[in-house]
Amino acid sequence: MDYRVGTKLRIRDLECKVVGFIEYANINDGYKRWKEYRLSTNKGEFWLSVDDVYREYSMSFPANNIRGNIGPEWHKVDEGTQVVVSHAGNVDVDNGERAGFVEFEDATEEKTLSAEMWEDGTEYSYGYYIEPTEIVVTGFDEAAARRSSGGGNGAKAFVMMFIIFWVIGACMGSLGNLLNTHSIKKFLEKNSSYSYVTSITGQEKQKADVYEYASNDTTDNVAMNIINGIDGYTESVTQKDDVSNDTIAILTKKEYCLIYHPEGAEDKVYVQISSRKYAYTSDNDPYRSSSNNTRWYRSHYYSTGFAADSSSFKSSPSAYSTYSGDTIHNVGNGYFDSYSNSVRQSSINSRSSSSGGGK
Repeated sequence: MDYRVGTKLRIRDLECKVVGFIEYANINDGYKRWKEYRLSTNKGEFWLSVDDVYREYSMSFPANNIRGNIGPEWHKVDEGTQVVVSHAGNVDVDNGERAGFVEFEDATEEKTLSAEMWEDGTEYSYGYYIEPTEIVVTGFDEAAARRSSGGGNGAKAFVMMFIIFWVIGACMGSLGNLLNTHSIKKFLEKNSSYSYVTSITGQEKQKADVYEYASNDTTDNVAMNIINGIDGYTESVTQKDDVSNDTIAILTKKEYCLIYHPEGAEDKVYVQISSRKYAYTSDNDPYRSSSNNTRWYRSHYYSTGFAADSSSFKSSPSAYSTYSGDTIHNVGNGYFDSYSNSVRQSSINSRSSSSGGGK
């Protein structure tokens, strides 16, 4: 079965419209192909997976609460590497992009859980299997199809006009990026919710600053507050994968940030912020950090920033030159990376709109 952008569907009792699709090939399974259709519904975004080769059809939706914790109730049924071979409509991919994926089922073999490991983070989704007879075409939105294909001279003129405004908006956005460095340190300095605690001096004239959040709160909420404060401009956001699950690391292009409860004061939230050069050259413990958090702080930086920083700071001695500790494979826990992406996209759309590039 194949659906164009603009196709209206009824899947069980859910009214849907196809706003885009991605065609994948599994490079570990003879380049077997399937399609994922992005659906707009009155209950939010869904994805319809259509695999006519194995005759498997399912509906799924984002699982923002997973954060890498997949319980024993799920068993693995498939894995591989998917590559984008074609796409259309409102989807944020390019041909040739690839991601690792793992598919799970519950004991009933009716519900699904999937993880897609993209370069910029891991995305999770819950789902359920459906029968092809439950998918009914109910109509077609010609206007949506024209917007997707850009058909007609009027549409071409609109596209050209949109490109002109988009370029102007992008230029304005670039200027905005120069003026707003999206610095966590500057955000903490100017925000009254954070009070300065101390600084830790490192090598190469680098230092880390420590701030305390003003009220009793979770590290999750503090992380989201910081992500909003820098308009979502993160490279990765990872939550520590343990029972407490309350320590979070944020890596940006220039900074490394740890959000944690100080040892002996679990009702407080500390934020340590430093340049990536500090992390690269120094092996100091975060202030009042438990030994467990300290190990994770170092292993997370080694797994996320060290390789790139080895090139940027190659003239400086590194505290990781003889590192033999753990590495973290589950970098980017899905929820926070997705949250950062949505905040960043909202910021971009806002700038474009204010400069004439929006609708």
